[in-house]
Amino acid sequence: MAAQLDGDADAALCEALRLDPTLAAEPSRLRRALADLAPHDERGWLLTLGAALAVPELISQGQAAEARARLADVGGCRPDAAAWALAAWAQALGHDLPDGPRGPAASPVPDDTPEPAGPAADGAPVEEPGAPSALRVCVWPDGMPAAAVVTMRGVFVLTDASVPAKGRWRRAATVRSPLSRDVALTANADRAEVVWTDYTGLHARSLRRSAAGPLSLGGPRLLGAPPAGEQARYPLAALSCGADTLSVVWSSDRRALFLTEERSWLPASETAPLAVAASAGERLTGLDACAETERTAWLACRTDRGRILVTRWDLTVADLGRWRPLDPPAVPVATAVMCLDGAPVLIAATAAGDLLSLDVRTVAGGDAAWHSIDRPERVRQAPPARIIAAGAPLPQPGAAAQPGWLTLAGHAGVQAMPVTRRGDIVECGAPIDVWTGA
Repeated sequence: MAAQLDGDADAALCEALRLDPTLAAEPSRLRRALADLAPHDERGWLLTLGAALAVPELISQGQAAEARARLADVGGCRPDAAAWALAAWAQALGHDLPDGPRGPAASPVPDDTPEPAGPAADGAPVEEPGAPSALRVCVWPDGMPAAAVVTMRGVFVLTDASVPAKGRWRRAATVRSPLSRDVALTANADRAEVVWTDYTGLHARSLRRSAAGPLSLGGPRLLGAPPAGEQARYPLAALSCGADTLSVVWSSDRRALFLTEERSWLPASETAPLAVAASAGERLTGLDACAETERTAWLACRTDRGRILVTRWDLTVADLGRWRPLDPPAVPVATAVMCLDGAPVLIAATAAGDLLSLDVRTVAGGDAAWHSIDRPERVRQAPPARIIAAGAPLPQPGAAAQPGWLTLAGHAGVQAMPVTRRGDIVECGAPIDVWTGA
């Protein structure tokens, strides 16, 4: 290594990468190099943290916002520390940041240690996702709905979908071939999980929020890999089974289904095949799940032949019950399922824009009855939804029922509505325009 610069860590980083560009991918070697080149600047550990969190790779991919978010969310850095490290790395790599000139901030980062990892501070980087090709919603235990979308720009999450969302989306991932990917979102008392498919397999990140509402994203992790020569595609469904288990049903060919389960007490996730829902030559176009109790759930799928099938899911075993076909009064273009006030309710949208509901527990008894959902006037006047998503908090014994949330995506944008159940009738509240940057 060259003689000591005995100066700033950002200048030392530039010199280290000039001498050996591979240091950007080797944090331990980089830390030693920075200690040699700038021994009196303790900020070298912050640059090493950036290397360990793949900040150089993200900057090179044009994902500066994600790099800054990872420093804040996973590394626990304050906004000023994250901004300085991001600018230092951009300068060393020869990249311009999208929100300003290249080069680190003029003022030094404070010399004390960063705050523990936790919710991102106000001013965390946000992006506008664009029109969704996939949409999901889940509901926190306090009744606040969260949303996740896949767009041509990537996978994005939103802490609160009950208010207009411009400027509040956070990127969770950048995926290859977005039109063939799907996303799922599930929440429990401690955190939520966003799960998505990509070329390399099944991925997830945890979501946490503070009392004030800011969102913190955990580091991405690979849950499962597809069979050799295949990709993880759509459809996809996920459930948080208590605080310890994440269960995901997914497909690599839109026909065969896999169950991947991640348990906090096991070192790695486990994947097993499930019973096929589609008939010969038929492909799945949609998949959704809702928890009925802590041990049981319902899984619903839609096929390219316009069929809807449901099955009751015993969460204590790695298998599904018999798939039962439904007989809706019109061909659905989108479906979703949620446990609303203790009842698993399937929602279907038709090409004409109508919304239908069915208590799926009645299917086994042969007395299933579909009901029309009265849409608010603004929803009736909007173009028909092409994507829908629904979610509700898991009912707690003795607790008052909380409303669920139904989201509709179409050419006019995305709308979210609180929904309640009165007997067999699902009722919608006033729609809220959830702006996605389309």
